[in-house]
Amino acid sequence: MHRSLTAPENMQKNTVCLAHCVTTIGLLCYHLPVSACLDAQALNVLADKEMQYMLQRIPPAFADAVADKLIQGQMTTQTPASCQAHWRLSVPAADVAEAQALLQAEPAKQIMLAAQGYQIPEQPILDADFVVDVASLQVKHQETLQTAPLGKLRASVELMYAMLTQARANGQSDAQPWTGADKQVLTADCQQSLNVKAPAACQCYVDGLAEKYTARQVRYNRYLSSNPYAFATGNGAEFKQLDKKLQADCGLTSPH
Repeated sequence: MHRSLTAPENMQKNTVCLAHCVTTIGLLCYHLPVSACLDAQALNVLADKEMQYMLQRIPPAFADAVADKLIQGQMTTQTPASCQAHWRLSVPAADVAEAQALLQAEPAKQIMLAAQGYQIPEQPILDADFVVDVASLQVKHQETLQTAPLGKLRASVELMYAMLTQARANGQSDAQPWTGADKQVLTADCQQSLNVKAPAACQCYVDGLAEKYTARQVRYNRYLSSNPYAFATGNGAEFKQLDKKLQADCGLTSPH
């Protein structure tokens, strides 16, 4: 005849079973791989997003340095399970030195910017750690504030290349010759923005600009002319005057 377990015996059996289950689950958990929050693919996506953000936000001298392969960005993380990314941006030491010299030449501006919490890089290697939203692979908002490492890095690089764009717009630091592609791009832009049907008019306009400025200087000056703050400081005024004259001389607008 089968004997029924007494209450104490039943409790002891359940306790042993529970201990065995807990041990088994613990072993399973131990052998399961830790899921990566930021794997290699995610880090590549983040690096591309960050570089694209900077290219769209920062004045054009930055984009030219990227095109010249003088700027490199690398996204890493300390552990695969970590949702904290590390962004390392390498900029040319020559750009840092040029920007520092420009700022030191204007002590009043240097004091004003420092008082507002702005500063330009002091070295060519810039680092920032920041937290990422796993679902969207977006940088969390608090990380973009100027008080946060990533926000501070972005602001300092933007300020540096804003200064370099202004300085190089009329300087001699960029003496690269015009290419056929440069003129084609500017001619096409002329035809589209000014709604010109006669190609010779835009060719005249582009040739006139090329006599005075390099292709990059044209881009820099056009950027400054479209930037209210930059133009208010007098940057781009000479270019704007020539631009207006060429449009009239080449028949793009009616002379006044």
